[in-house]
Amino acid sequence: MRKITFGTDGWRGIIADDFTFENVKIVAQAIAEYVSEVYENPTIIIGYDYRFHSENFAKVCAEVLSSNAIHVLLSKQPIPTPAVAHAVVKKGVSGAIMITASHNPYYYNGIKFIPHYGGPANTQITDKIVKNVGRIQKEGLGSLNPDEKLIEYFDHKEEYINDVLNLIDKKAFEGKTLKVLVNPMYGCGIGYVDEALKRLGCEVKVINNWRDPLFGGHLPEPNLENMKDLLEVIKSEKFDLGLATDGDADRFGVVNPDGEYISANEVIFMLADYLIKTRGRASTIARTVATTSMLDKIAEKHNMRCIETPVGFKYIAECLMKEDALIGGEESGGLSIKGHVPEKDGILADLLVAEAVAKLQKSPKEILKSIESEYGKLYNKRIDVRTTHQKKEEALERIKNFGKSEVAGLKCTEYRTRDGLKVILENSSWFLVRPSGTEDLIRIYGESPDEKKLEEILLDVKGYLGL
Repeated sequence: MRKITFGTDGWRGIIADDFTFENVKIVAQAIAEYVSEVYENPTIIIGYDYRFHSENFAKVCAEVLSSNAIHVLLSKQPIPTPAVAHAVVKKGVSGAIMITASHNPYYYNGIKFIPHYGGPANTQITDKIVKNVGRIQKEGLGSLNPDEKLIEYFDHKEEYINDVLNLIDKKAFEGKTLKVLVNPMYGCGIGYVDEALKRLGCEVKVINNWRDPLFGGHLPEPNLENMKDLLEVIKSEKFDLGLATDGDADRFGVVNPDGEYISANEVIFMLADYLIKTRGRASTIARTVATTSMLDKIAEKHNMRCIETPVGFKYIAECLMKEDALIGGEESGGLSIKGHVPEKDGILADLLVAEAVAKLQKSPKEILKSIESEYGKLYNKRIDVRTTHQKKEEALERIKNFGKSEVAGLKCTEYRTRDGLKVILENSSWFLVRPSGTEDLIRIYGESPDEKKLEEILLDVKGYLGL
């Protein structure tokens, strides 16, 4: 029997290998038992993405929950993860199951559990669900008797779009016609970013806006490598902005009018600076350990605190809920803001970028240049090193016993081990080493005000780890 493993954002597996209807029933039953124990007369929302069989996996989850006398609100059509999180809070229900593998390859699917607060489930919650999974696998699932009367269908698109637009400064678009190229990457952002932009008075062209479970042969992740079609179109026609969302629309992608990709790190600090100036300060900004320290500089300038969290948006969510964070983000392309649900939202992020471009009458690159003229420029990079299991273990031992006093000629001034190994170097440089929990893969992140020095840092660290 294959092990069902929950990562930082739920359970994901290969369709027809470990992600099977039988295993989906087991996870759904584990969630049913958890919510029945924690909530009185629970109601659970079920959403799903455009992946192969997602609607059928969702229906199976609804049947399992109804067999446990749980009221189910099942989406009538594919729905973005942030819209599901929004529905949880708006409807005041006990939580949600989202069938998605987000930005993973097409042959994956997954299950996310979103608790009543509308953000990623914390470790305490997932530990209880995982414990239930183990027991059910051992004892067997037992017979299920679905109650169709407990399964109700709903459509949350209009309510979600209206509320997200209430977070946008509509006046910024008045008297201007922003021309935007939108790429939902065959995912759940179809009909969301483009529809919202049209309501703001933008001229919109959309590509890849139909269901393709193969995602056009690319990962549904809005990064430079996977958005070459958007880059070609934006360079061949005149646009003010290019925007994208990933498979379940919780991650964003931004492209300059000249076809230059704007990294997630750049988008996050651009929006942090913009929101402080247009929405007012809050007490904190939150970022993961792997995310740019430009946010620290911006926070310090405005007498705000920048909180560093482990990787995983569930930690950012805690800051948004408990620490009065104005914005929280991660370098992998997720962010949310104060006043919204504590779940990463690529749709909202895209609309905020459009607002900034419209209000400031500058391209994203021009906005970034003005920020960097004030704070200085930081270069950052991540390299993923695939290796053997033995070499990974040897590298982990070297990480554990890291004793270098300098890297690439820069002194090590601080060592942080909350999530992997992060070493702060002089000259505002740093590097982070994090092993994958599921693959023979080690990720090395780095940042420096000197682009050449950044390459030296990464090379030195990689060599030290024997990779």
